[in-house]
Formats: sequence, C-alpha cells, structure tokens
Amino acid sequence: MFTGYGNCYRLDALELADEHVQSKQHWTYTTLQHFKAILANPGFPCLFGRKAVAAGTCHILFARAEDPANDIARGLADYVQTITPIPLKQRIGCPLLVFLETREHGTLAEQQALAWKILQQVHARDPHPWPQDVPRDPHDTQWSFCFASMPLFINMSFPAHRQMKSRNLGHSIVFVINPRESFDEVASATTQSGQRIRARIRERVARYNDGRVPQSLGFFGEPDNYEWTQYQLQETGSLNPARCPFNPDTPIEHKIEN
Repeated sequence: MFTGYGNCYRLDALELADEHVQSKQHWTYTTLQHFKAILANPGFPCLFGRKAVAAGTCHILFARAEDPANDIARGLADYVQTITPIPLKQRIGCPLLVFLETREHGTLAEQQALAWKILQQVHARDPHPWPQDVPRDPHDTQWSFCFASMPLFINMSFPAHRQMKSRNLGHSIVFVINPRESFDEVASATTQSGQRIRARIRERVARYNDGRVPQSLGFFGEPDNYEWTQYQLQETGSLNPARCPFNPDTPIEHKIEN
C-alpha cells in the first residue's frame, strides 16, 4: 500500500524509494511510468518539461481520490518552501507534477469541473494571506493563482483531451505547477529570446496537436490575456465557463491536515 500521498518528492529520489519500487502494480507507479513515456517522445512540445523529467529534477505529488485537496495543499506547501531559495532561472527545471487518483474518467467537461473544484478547495486550505501585489480577480491580466504567498501557473491536463493532445498526460488528471516568475525569467514577452522560446514551443504544440493551436495561449500581462483561460484549454466537449470557476474570495475555513 502506498502511504506517500501528500508528500512532495523529487523524481530522482522517488525512483529510489523502496515503497515506490516495490509498488509496481499500484496506480502511482503505473501512472508515473506512463507519464514518463509520454514525455520521452521527442515531439512532446514542452522542452522544459522534457528536460526536467530526463534529469529527474521535477517534483512529484500523488493525491488520493477521497481527499485530494488536503494531499495537494500539504505537498504544495512543501514544494513552495523547497523552491523558494532556488534562483529563478533554475526553477523552470523544477516543476511540480500533481497526479490525481482518477477513479472514473468521465467527460472532459466533468474532469475540468472537478479540477477547478479541487483547486478551490486547495485555496481554502492555504494558511497564508493572498499576496497584496497580486490581483484577486482572475479577470485581471496581472492575476495568478497563489499558494503560500507564491504566484503560480497551473497547467491542467486531462485524460479526456483528444484534440489538445499536449494536455493529455495519461490516465489521471494532472496539474503541472510552476512558479509564475519562472516563465517571466526564461521566456518573457519583453525579450527577443523569450519570444523565440515561446514561438518554438507553440510551433511544437501545433505539430503535436495535428495543427491545432490553442487560441487562449498568450503572454502574461498582455491586454485581453487572462491566465485562467490557459490553465484549462478548450476543445469540443470541454467546459466553457464565461467567467473563471475559481473564486479567490471564498472564506478560508480549513487548515492543512497532516
């Protein structure tokens, strides 16, 4: 039985852990192996992600179906504490991969609605106040999801994605979490190098997705670019909310349970 739910592991350390190695039939082991096989594809669009997985520097968190918010909140707090001392340019090589135990796949819209619900519950377990310099309204171009006072970018990936294949990382719902400032450091819209990196990755996204490029992808802070629309991508059958499903003003009623 896997007992490491809610723990934040670095990939190279996790792969050496006895509990992980001896649990090859458990969903946590098979899910991670499937994910690694997807990222090993030379055509997978995210070059940073491929490099982090190959080097074993990404962080891994598994969340139980019956208690995902507590597991994620506990592991995310640990991740933020771990990542904070790391220089910005190096953080891009240390994303957090959150794998949610997905008992019933359901439709894409159902998976996306569940992901937003869990994100709301994770926020309710954040013991830190929302940073004063980050807008609370997701419909502000400067907004980012925050936890433990750190602005984050969350890539939501779902098993039911068929057209946006780059957002299908296996049989589980997956949150790929990076510190918001990491992207601004290595791929800023204000620098030529940053623009080249983004253009290259988006070309790769188009090839991987059979020519489809998400219309919602943009640069942080640009007019009419809202981060929340990039957390969840659209395709046929997806959730199509008029406003962001996340509400940062929901009262904090819970603390992280150990």
